[in-house]
Amino acid sequence: MRRFVLLAALSACIGGGEPKNVPVEAGKAPDAAPRPSASALAPTKVVDAGSPVERGAMLYGRYCDFCHGKEGKGYAADEAPALANDDLLTIASDDYLRDAILKGRPGTTMSAWGLARGGPVGADEAAALVAFLRTWQKKPAETLAERKIDAGDATRGTAVWTNQCAKCHGAKGTGGKYNALANAELLTAASDAFLATTIERGRGGTPMPAFKEKLSKANVDDVLALLRSWQKAPDTKIDLPPKPGELKNVVINAKGPDANLPEGADFIPVDTVKKEIDRGASLIIVDARAPGDYALMHVAGAISVPFYTVNDYAKEIPKDRYILTYCACPHAASVKARDALRALGYKRVAVLDEGINVWRDRGYPVRGGAKP
Repeated sequence: MRRFVLLAALSACIGGGEPKNVPVEAGKAPDAAPRPSASALAPTKVVDAGSPVERGAMLYGRYCDFCHGKEGKGYAADEAPALANDDLLTIASDDYLRDAILKGRPGTTMSAWGLARGGPVGADEAAALVAFLRTWQKKPAETLAERKIDAGDATRGTAVWTNQCAKCHGAKGTGGKYNALANAELLTAASDAFLATTIERGRGGTPMPAFKEKLSKANVDDVLALLRSWQKAPDTKIDLPPKPGELKNVVINAKGPDANLPEGADFIPVDTVKKEIDRGASLIIVDARAPGDYALMHVAGAISVPFYTVNDYAKEIPKDRYILTYCACPHAASVKARDALRALGYKRVAVLDEGINVWRDRGYPVRGGAKP
């Protein structure tokens, strides 16, 4: 889960992972590009056997470790947060962790993995993942006292934020190097006490420092007031993409000429791909993220083929067209999908290098969004 592609709820700080766009030279693999594990090609159904911790470990290996690290230390891809961290686990309830897994952090690289959002994880699987995460917890759980921020002021909080927080989390809680804190699902799930404790104590061993000695309680309350001013209701009404066996309009420019893209390339820049589409070239674009991410925003004309279930869709995808895979990471899930397709005999498959967010930022067409 990148961004756990579980809990990008608290990366360097406390939110959903922000997409990092690190372009590489066309056709070249980035030095730290995650390589697919056998789980990328495995069936999506989890065998109902073993203890919850054993099942959670298997699920973590399938959906989470390529971003959060095999030992939960984080930052394996896209600044995904450390999960094996007592500063997180001792104050995060099981409900909070399950909520982060199932609902994700929309608009970031932390996908919604729950069945209700089109993902592969049900309530029992989410509980198993939480049980596995708890094996990394060394200290007893802590019950946080209620935090009241009635005296907090968002205007004052803006000054504190600009001086202390914006360089990591963005001027308005998004677009920074680390987690997006102005995230509807995060702010709905996190209590004021949880947020305040994270700010004051930090996350030991991560880029999130402790601010207790730098900020007064009033300063923290002002930052909380600012965060709450960014809070809005999460989008819950989305149209999920077709399931296996239901794909339609797979090929972009189906009657056009073959795409003039380099054979054997691992990565191709978004600008190059857009020029080919504008030329009327025929190709296929695969969104490798979880279905809920696709529903909220995807490249116009792309099909949803989550990296963890490529086998189920393959028979609907022709092998005579050039295929580009993408995600928001921008290389973690898309590399897994690319290599899974190659393993199935697809010869011309590359990653849309910079991913969906650069595509959007270039002003190239996207589709999706919550229903009114």
